[in-house]
Parts: sequence; C-alpha cells; structure tokens
Amino acid sequence: MKIPCAERLPFIVTGLTFLQPALTNAQFYNLTMVATALVLGGKFSLSAINRMWLGDKCVSTLSHFFSHAKLSTTEMQNLYALQIMHLYKLQDGYYCIDDTMKHHTNFCKCIHGVFVLFDHALKTNLKAICIVVLYYNDGGIIKFPIAHRIYYQDTKNMPWQNGKRSVCKPKYELAIEMLQWAIDKGFPLGVVLADSWFGSGPFIKALKRLGMSYVIEIKSSLNVRIPCKEPKLTRTGRVAKNQYDLTKLPDVFKSILTFTKCGFAADKKREKEERTLYHTKIITARLNSIAGKHRIVQSIDPTKNTTKYLLTNELTWESTKIISAYSHRWVIEEFFRNAKQLSDMEGATIRSEQGVTLALCLVSWIDSLLHFENYKQSTAGKLSKEPLTVPSIVRQAQYDNLEAFVNRVQKDEGLLKKWFEVEKKQLNRKRKKSNVLINIEECTEDCTKNHLDKAA
Repeated sequence: MKIPCAERLPFIVTGLTFLQPALTNAQFYNLTMVATALVLGGKFSLSAINRMWLGDKCVSTLSHFFSHAKLSTTEMQNLYALQIMHLYKLQDGYYCIDDTMKHHTNFCKCIHGVFVLFDHALKTNLKAICIVVLYYNDGGIIKFPIAHRIYYQDTKNMPWQNGKRSVCKPKYELAIEMLQWAIDKGFPLGVVLADSWFGSGPFIKALKRLGMSYVIEIKSSLNVRIPCKEPKLTRTGRVAKNQYDLTKLPDVFKSILTFTKCGFAADKKREKEERTLYHTKIITARLNSIAGKHRIVQSIDPTKNTTKYLLTNELTWESTKIISAYSHRWVIEEFFRNAKQLSDMEGATIRSEQGVTLALCLVSWIDSLLHFENYKQSTAGKLSKEPLTVPSIVRQAQYDNLEAFVNRVQKDEGLLKKWFEVEKKQLNRKRKKSNVLINIEECTEDCTKNHLDKAA
C-alpha cells in the first residue's frame, strides 16, 4: 500500500516546463501528475495512478491523455534536446547504444502486441520486437537518455500477409539515425559504445562517416587478415590481388604469449589489496568483414573464465584505456534497470501507438530529471554533496511526499477518510470461476483439416 501523492513534485513540475510550448495546461498537468505518481512508487497503470491521486483524475481522463490527446511526441523530443543543451555544457563523452528485447521485458511484449498495426508509410502490418536506446554520459555525473526507436523485424510477418516481405530498418540504421539526430541538435562528437549486436561493417562505416570514435564489442567468429608469408599466385601464375590469409580472432591471440594484467591498485587506507580484473592482449589489424585498420583487445576475466573482444578506431589507445572506455556502457544497463524497477516500464500496458511512445518518452524524461537532481547536488559549490544513486534520489522524493501528506492530513480531516475509501474498494477481488471441461463433438482428421483450411 503506497502513500498517496500529496502534490506534484516540485522538481518534476520545474524540470518538465520545457514541454509547455507543445502541451496545453491540462495536458501538462496530467503529464506531471503521472510522472509524480511513477517517481513516488506507483505502477504504470492508469488505475494505479488514479489511486495514488485518490481519484482526483479518473482513469478515462488519463486514458484519453495518453491515447487520444492532440500532441506531438516528435516536437516534445525536440524540446527535450534543446533543454539538455541548455542544462549542460557538453564537450565530449560517451554515446551508449543498447536494445531491450521482448524476452527481456514485459513492456516490449506489450509493444509487440500494440504495434501489430497497419503502418501507413510501409503499407503493411508490422511487428515491433524491441526498443533501441541512445544514452549519453560524460564519464562522471552527467547522464541522460537522448532518444529511442522502436525496432520492427521484417522476417516475422503476420500470417495474413501470405509471406509478403516488408522493408524495415535494421537496428544499426536506427542507432545511426539517432546519432545523426543528436549531432544535428548540437550534441558534440564522442565515443560510441555498443555490444556485439552492433559490431558489423555497415554500422562502423556509418560511424566513420559521422566522425565518431568507437569502442565496440565484436564476435569471436570474425576473421583477421594476416599477411601471407609467401606471395599468392592465381591459376595463371600472376600475383593474386589479396595477399593475406584469414585467421579466426581466438587463433590470432593464441600466438601471442605475453599478456597484461588490468585491475585496481592496492588501497592501504581502505585496507584493500591489489585486484586483477582482466588479462588482456592487444593487436593492430584488419578484419575481413569490417573495413579499415583497428586496435583489437582480447579481454579475459580469470574468475569467470569469459572472453570479450573489443574493437576501436583509436590506434594509439592501450588495452587499459580501451576497456576503461567500454566500461562506461554500464550506465545504459542501469537505465533499463531503473526504468523497470523505479519507473515501472514493466507495468505499462497502454494499448495505442501514441500511448506507448509517450510512455517511453516519459520514462526517459524522468531518468534525465533524477540524474539532473543528482548533478545539481554534486555541483552546488560549497554546499555540494557526494553523488547519490538514482534510488536514493527517489527515496528522498518519497520522504518529502510523506512529510507533505502528513501536513495535509493535519489541515484536512477528510483526506484520511478519502484515502480509506479508495483503498477499501481494492481489498476484495473475486476468484475466477472454474469452467467444466466437456466434449464438444466427435471429429475425424479430415474434418479437422477442412476447418483449418477454411480458417487460413
């Protein structure tokens, strides 16, 4: 049982004022009410948000706001980008790219159901499979999501399409589209961090076109071009064009006998010993499927006995610097965790395209506001504090709401009665009745086949 919302959280109202040019006063009020309820621990369910506000906003009003209100999420995202550029003086940083699949999150399952809809641009029905997210961090306390895209998979068409294929953008194109959008909005060039899903030739070629540096995990199945020891000849005896052999990544690193231990130094004050995290080897080479010369690091975790291969176009970087840069990708994992646990992205089941898109935007804006609160506290001059975790910022907001609610109860005697009435309605839920299983009719296999043919 959650403490009801006493008032809209001040940092939510102030932090989202940049959206006012795109919203009416009523829409802005509804948006900040929903955001407040989510931060204070409410589920991303319209009925749950209604209970958090003790029925001040009926479910139908919230449903209309998400699904039918005349608003443009594109315009709102443009305003969000302008606000970010106003809040921070960005110079460089890390652009983290990741996706959350439908088997990772219930929200993607919801999107998978919502977006089996007719797409007027492609003139076909599509299935949405996952969300691709672009996230920024400066390696310190500045962190915020930039944009997201919903990915459709063209290999799984609807049965009634009779095998008709539709052209859909692959994930790497969606990622490049977001990076291009960010650069056009004034975001600085930086280092792109991504996992092996994006370790492909077309993606890296596009990053070079944008002028971005990158550290990307690649698969161990890729081949390295090794110069031939003896010249290769064609069948006619001429010198062959390609004077190299192809060798798998693990085999290339096997031939390197020395490795470097990377980890944390000993800390006598905290009584911590030196700790080795990775055994690394590094080469400068050319891959067969990815154009250009790259630095490639083999990183082995000796405790888990796992191996990763990292690729970068920064040819002067050593293995420790490459791994340190790639480690900043964890912030996007933290974003997905907070989105599920704190903003209840798992619980959002809004059945409309606008509703799903607005829900994704709202989760991103909330994450940005929470990190900005942390940033303000950490850079407040003489009053600055140590950086806190996002859950700590949320708990502080919940504590402030508790104080405000107690103050309201002392002034308004009917508030407690109203709360009790709202909660009492949710106490009893009737169990579903069990249906009796019966034989409907006796059928032959030919009869069953005819029924299936008619259904098809």
